[in-house]
Amino acid sequence: MEAQTLAEAVEIKESKTEAERSGLNLNVAFTLDGAKKLLHTWELADQRDAPRVATAKADFFLPFLSEIPGDKTPYVALWKKDGKPDGILIGRLSVRRPLITIGNRRLPMPQLRTLNITEGGLEALSAETALQQKKYLQALLAGGDLECISIFRLSPDGEAGKALDNGLNKSGDGNPTKVARWFTELNDRHGNPVVTNSAKTRSGFRRKDRKLVEAFDGSVEIREIRNPQDIAGFLKVAVNIVAASYQQSIGVGVKDDMAWKSTSRIHAENGSFRGYLLEVEGEPIAYIVGPVVDGTFTLLATSFLPQYGKLAPGTYLLRRVIERLQNEGIRWIDYGIGDYSYKELYGTLRREDTSTNFYAASTNARIARGLNVLANSTTRFLQSSGLLKRLKQIRRSIIDRLKNTKTASR
Repeated sequence: MEAQTLAEAVEIKESKTEAERSGLNLNVAFTLDGAKKLLHTWELADQRDAPRVATAKADFFLPFLSEIPGDKTPYVALWKKDGKPDGILIGRLSVRRPLITIGNRRLPMPQLRTLNITEGGLEALSAETALQQKKYLQALLAGGDLECISIFRLSPDGEAGKALDNGLNKSGDGNPTKVARWFTELNDRHGNPVVTNSAKTRSGFRRKDRKLVEAFDGSVEIREIRNPQDIAGFLKVAVNIVAASYQQSIGVGVKDDMAWKSTSRIHAENGSFRGYLLEVEGEPIAYIVGPVVDGTFTLLATSFLPQYGKLAPGTYLLRRVIERLQNEGIRWIDYGIGDYSYKELYGTLRREDTSTNFYAASTNARIARGLNVLANSTTRFLQSSGLLKRLKQIRRSIIDRLKNTKTASR
């Protein structure tokens, strides 16, 4: 079944339960214009003090959805309570293979008719609405038009996360995977800067900063990039920095591809793009990039030239970015997923986001569920035994040795 046919099938089923949907104050959209109206309505709601997710905003999600290859059918549902927006579901309909991995190896999976709920795309302001969302997802799977509901990085702190903590139908349902995520609170809810480290630690930072500045006789500059016309140049510099580091070999950091170009351009056109370059004696040696949306800076990528590693240019740049964002009145930095020492040093909040696939009862869905259980069980064993961490360390060591060998042979 093609994605558009799937959308029409679900829409027909929804129209049959219009009375029930009206009782739940639920509106559903399958078109870009309809989705935009619902998302704009949701964005008027009180979002409180939690970090915000850039990819779930209407002015990013919908333009990006229009540009990605494959299925582009939006699926947005809005719940209201007492006439006010109280919950949102943001996703797209597709026919796809669930992304299931063991370590960094992707498993072959059957194709399923899927509702992909984006990061930050399932939220509720009340426990009552979160329960309605859970029942709604149960009904979608039971109806037979969908074989899989995939939820990407659901926050456990929100009402929707709490409602799905014990699965969709039973405890452990969905075979969830959890990833650490770090944040720094830059300014409190009253706009006052938050001091995140002790006086002793801050003094150590200043010594390190002086060491880097003195190493280049004061020829140190932070260049900030925001304008759309400057994006291509910034990305080119960032790609060159990544190419000199181990990050290129493990597939992280800025890449010279359409996804990065489109993401950066859309953020720049929305006025949310922030690119930062640390330049010494005119040479860029480190970068940080990400958008600022609703008071949250999301750090998408960072790297530095390894030959300057002893001077810690990456953390020097991060401290300057923190200072600038605080002066702007930005509320949060979102460092993204993963436990890294620099995140623990600068972070003030750690949580474990959950990614989950809920499956229907079709044959392909049952096969996918079984493979999902196997993959997650194996990955948890590798993590708990320390083998996964050790394998990553070995891989990075091999990559570093190969790079050093190539450099020495030139």
